[in-house]
Amino acid sequence: MITASLTRRSLLTGALLMLAGCSSGSSTPDIGTSASTRTVPGGLGTIEVPAGPQRVVAVGQYRDLDAAIALGVVPLLSPDLSFFLEGGVAPWVQPLLGPAKLNLVDVEEMPYEAIAALKPDLILATDRLNLEEEYARLSQIAPTMSWDEGYNKDEWRTTTTRVGAALGKEAEAAQQIKTTEDAIAQAKAANPEFAGKTFTLGPVTADGTVNTINSTSDASAEFLAQFGLALSPAVTSLPNAAIPGRAVISPERLDVLDADVLMLTFNTPAARTKLEATPLFQQIPAVRRGAYVGLDLPAALAIGFPSALSVRYGIEQVLPKIKAALARPR
Repeated sequence: MITASLTRRSLLTGALLMLAGCSSGSSTPDIGTSASTRTVPGGLGTIEVPAGPQRVVAVGQYRDLDAAIALGVVPLLSPDLSFFLEGGVAPWVQPLLGPAKLNLVDVEEMPYEAIAALKPDLILATDRLNLEEEYARLSQIAPTMSWDEGYNKDEWRTTTTRVGAALGKEAEAAQQIKTTEDAIAQAKAANPEFAGKTFTLGPVTADGTVNTINSTSDASAEFLAQFGLALSPAVTSLPNAAIPGRAVISPERLDVLDADVLMLTFNTPAARTKLEATPLFQQIPAVRRGAYVGLDLPAALAIGFPSALSVRYGIEQVLPKIKAALARPR
């Protein structure tokens, strides 16, 4: 029998391995409006949403809630991320809640009855892995917004724009995009030394398996590329593991992780302790000179599953660590 905790552990491993892989493409949805409804197209179907929906539910893993909260809407139901993030809510969402309390629900298995009981007029599911299997039933409950290009393929500006259109908050969505783009531009200008510096980045699973991003189109790689950083050529040529955009590094080849800055994230403290005590890891030049950064899970998720809010959190939490690592003498 598979317990819920084991299943969630598998999901966490998957999330760590994916981190994330969004397309850099961006599109503006063709929104139709009338006095009473708004028409929003999506990859799994066009929806008709009541103008100014009041009863919103979010079932995507991270970014549906991010977009709703950024636009001032607190969903009636949101995913409980306790197994991934302390308190079940991302740290870039929590400050915006104020006195509001989220109704956090385990959505590993879609809680159709609980959703139906809330009588929603809009379900946000742009960030839902199994949506193709769930979409028809969810759509029987309420208009359900799917992703546009595909799961984990929509660029954060696209998601922000589409959710803003469905909520009748286009101006607020445009402002969120501008605020985040301004933060990106300011951070790039403040860190000119990042230009041309190389990095490696990847998750280490509970069993100690070291993975590294090997695709420049990965969301985390694209996040860092905005500031002039480049994924190390030593890893871009590595073969994919089971998940495209990821390569498994054998214990005897940890040296391939070397770069101007080496970043890893861990799903258990024990995995980090074990790897950092490994002699071959300690011999990596980046580790020896102090240019190794152990990213905590929230920071890794912020840049791996980008939203208008999480990108700003990633800038605040990740870039200072990179700056300090690059300041180490070679």
